[in-house]
Amino acid sequence: MNKQKRGTLRIGTSGIVVPGTKLSFPPAFQDKSRLYFYSSLFNTLEVNSSFYKIPMTKTFEKWSNEVDESFQFTIKLWREITHTKKLEIDLDNIDKFLKAADLLGNKKGCLLVQFPGKITLEYYNQVEQILERIVASNYQWRIAVEFRNASWYVGEVYEMLDEYGASLALHDIPKGKNLEVNKGAKFVYVRFHGPRGDYRGGYDNIILKEWSKRMEGWLDDNKDVYAYFNNTMGLAFENAMTLKSLARKR
Repeated sequence: MNKQKRGTLRIGTSGIVVPGTKLSFPPAFQDKSRLYFYSSLFNTLEVNSSFYKIPMTKTFEKWSNEVDESFQFTIKLWREITHTKKLEIDLDNIDKFLKAADLLGNKKGCLLVQFPGKITLEYYNQVEQILERIVASNYQWRIAVEFRNASWYVGEVYEMLDEYGASLALHDIPKGKNLEVNKGAKFVYVRFHGPRGDYRGGYDNIILKEWSKRMEGWLDDNKDVYAYFNNTMGLAFENAMTLKSLARKR
């Protein structure tokens, strides 16, 4: 009997979060980069720096060369695309961004498209235009969309995300939190912004156990799960290590 296929769980932090300095790293890592050490602990990274400016193509290539074949990078889409006033954007910027990021090769994970709270359902057409351009580029990213305004959580939006093969990100920013994935999503994307949604503090083990159990269900349904801790002014590293440990026990 063939064993049922199962999804892959990827856990990491938003930006490279590891405690201490290089001098406090294990001896084998002290002459290596922080990314190299980080990749020995986690199997994915959510790159936040790409939100502020497009890294050079050689930077993406360098990152790819510093990790093993099983590692994946999630890249946060440039703010000149997602955070412009009234989403009046130059769509060519999407092509420019994706062309540079393509140097990650087979270590591409997800493309995180995060919209601020001021972007409401009123901007449906502009958001669809962005998704359409990403898909048309044919750079083959898994698209995760994070809304921070609750007006987006309606059937019409779920259908749009399904149409473009995108997954609605689960997150806990209070004013726009979302805990349900769209039915057509082929993978699940979770962002932990801190218990109060302020990038600080940490999650207790009871909450992380609940999330671990929920993730187990998705994995059993053959959906890959990406989980990132963005409480980087708090216990992101510790929480990610705990969730990883809980997942191993399961």
